[in-house]
Amino acid sequence: MRSLISISNTIEMNNGARGSVTRNSGSKNLYVDFHYFGRRIEKSTGKADTFTNRVLIREWLDRQMEKIQKGTFEFAKAFPNAREEEKRFFAKLEGRVYNVEPKDVLFGDYVTHWRGRILPTYSIGKQGDDVSAIDYWLLPYWGHFSFYDVTSVELKKFISQLKWRYGKNKGRPLSSSRIKNVMIPLREIWCDACSDNHWNLPDPFAKIGKHIPKKVSVPPEVLRFDEWSSIVANLDPDYRSTMESAIMTGMIASELAGLRKTDIKDGYIHIQNSIVRGNEKAELKTPYRKRKMPITKALRPLLDDAMSKSDSKYVFTMEDGGTYDIVSFGKDYGPWAKAFKAAGVPYRTTYVLRHTYVAWALTIGINTLKLQSLMGHHSKSMIYDVYGNYVEGLEKDREKILNYFGEDFLG
Repeated sequence: MRSLISISNTIEMNNGARGSVTRNSGSKNLYVDFHYFGRRIEKSTGKADTFTNRVLIREWLDRQMEKIQKGTFEFAKAFPNAREEEKRFFAKLEGRVYNVEPKDVLFGDYVTHWRGRILPTYSIGKQGDDVSAIDYWLLPYWGHFSFYDVTSVELKKFISQLKWRYGKNKGRPLSSSRIKNVMIPLREIWCDACSDNHWNLPDPFAKIGKHIPKKVSVPPEVLRFDEWSSIVANLDPDYRSTMESAIMTGMIASELAGLRKTDIKDGYIHIQNSIVRGNEKAELKTPYRKRKMPITKALRPLLDDAMSKSDSKYVFTMEDGGTYDIVSFGKDYGPWAKAFKAAGVPYRTTYVLRHTYVAWALTIGINTLKLQSLMGHHSKSMIYDVYGNYVEGLEKDREKILNYFGEDFLG
């Protein structure tokens, strides 16, 4: 009787036209090893090295070698667990269109490739928004779902559990606008996966809008003059010029951060640059945002003070000399929140300064077309639609506001 070892060696064959069945060092499983389109293919079978398995695998490999000779071999069918890139690569060599099934692609796996291939084509700001939504909201829920399982029913479940996990709002549902911001990259990724793989799936997002909570309209908040005076008095001196300049110009945080010393010239502030998440942008939100505004007598010393404290090319900086950063400045324990607490004034975000600027300007009688230009809006209707609600008692502050802004603000 021939020994099992000699039979085994006979079955293994040489690594020639028929390929070979081998066991690699450090592994207990058998491998198939052969060449296809001039490339070496070495794949684990997941089967233990036994005589029976060697016989079965050798027979399987012989059948594949015959298919290769006839031109009927399909790499993707022979190795369904191979990497998607590898299956696509050999399908192209075989002259086939490789279409992976939705049930075979996990959301988390596809996102890895999407981030490297599609995400870099977006603007820096959008990249930051999408990455935040993907890492914080999407991957923890959808990471192990296949695209076949992304259904309208599952989307409703996903939306219903979107609640704050930390902080003062822990346990409370996300706002309508924030939910929409989370859903935007989810839909983009789903659509790109369908396009990449030629899937014709029912759109689970088609009627999902009615399951997103309706946005609660909240009138813009505006500071009364005495509230603002108290806040300024309690604000860190390093930031007083920045914040007073903000309320006197209506500039948003990214515009304040991107304002360069060279943009202060000829009696005007030339707003033509911004910094978003640390990235400088010559393109503003709309063409109307590129504008200039006169430097009033009240505004001039604030700008001079800010520039004297700045060693960089920018007008407004942080205490450590870095670029003005609204995130660290406005966070719960930052200088902004501390000033409100010390002043005993109910907290508002820094965007209240832009709302206040408009309300104050209207209160003292500015020409609305001029205000439209100063704000960088395409239509004066924006002034009334967004900012123009009546603020009770603000007319009593008119004289204080006019003295603060100065008569030349209206001129």
